[in-house]
Amino acid sequence: MIREKMKLKRKTKDLIFICVMLAVPVAHWFVFWLGVNFNSILMAFQLPSGGWSLLNFKDIFAEFGAIDSEIRIAVKNTLIYFTKDVIMLPFHFIIAYFLFKKIRGYRFFQIVFYLPAIISGVAIASMFSNFIGASGPVGVLLKAIGVKEVPEFLANSDYATKTILFYTIWLGWGGHMLLFGGALARIPADVLEAGKLDGVNLFQEMFLIVLPLVWSTMSTLLILIMTGLFGASGPILLFTRGEFKTTTISYWIFDKVAYQGVGAYNSVAAFGIIFTVVGVPIIMFFKYLIEKIPTVEY
Repeated sequence: MIREKMKLKRKTKDLIFICVMLAVPVAHWFVFWLGVNFNSILMAFQLPSGGWSLLNFKDIFAEFGAIDSEIRIAVKNTLIYFTKDVIMLPFHFIIAYFLFKKIRGYRFFQIVFYLPAIISGVAIASMFSNFIGASGPVGVLLKAIGVKEVPEFLANSDYATKTILFYTIWLGWGGHMLLFGGALARIPADVLEAGKLDGVNLFQEMFLIVLPLVWSTMSTLLILIMTGLFGASGPILLFTRGEFKTTTISYWIFDKVAYQGVGAYNSVAAFGIIFTVVGVPIIMFFKYLIEKIPTVEY
């Protein structure tokens, strides 16, 4: 009887502890997720005046159907940034692998790849803008080789998106390579030594031994990129404020909410629902495919 009472008392204490620890995150979820999103869903089916209507959705589809409309440009640019993220991930893995192999000058390359990621975003964006400006080093170099009119790379719709895309590629090496570096550091040295004894070359080791061992990290990053399918973007606010055909879905939403006020909330809410309905099945299907590939436990 005494043991049973002690067990019951211990279970009661454990239950109270669990409830107390879960109270804050549960309350946070109800207030900051369920409450906010529930209101957003309702707003999507309401007019700014308060009446119920599907006009928000009709307006979005009508604008999307127009050639060179802001929404169409935003979707196009967002998909470009998303495609860039997917394409660059294997390159991040390859560079992280060669740094892991401690190639000649690897410490210098580590600084080159990681340094932009630890500098203030505003500072480095300002530096980049001045660097590629008509009076900056790039402009001077182009004039020296005979270019009469140096284009404004961030103020020309033919170059602006490509320039920001290049900037995000240059700045995007640090994070993924850091994660891959941690995954590579966990690989047992005995496995790599066994591969060398079997005569595998560098590329066989990279793709046949190392990649399966870090696949859990690679698959996680791929799924995270997929969850940002319609959220992929660049520093649009710092460079162009959405002008010169550089807007993305993320910046379009920010611009509507920040500068157009309460009257734009309903269309933004409808916009979010549309891309949630489109994006969730795609993300879940991709996650299903990724999880079909077995991971290596070690």
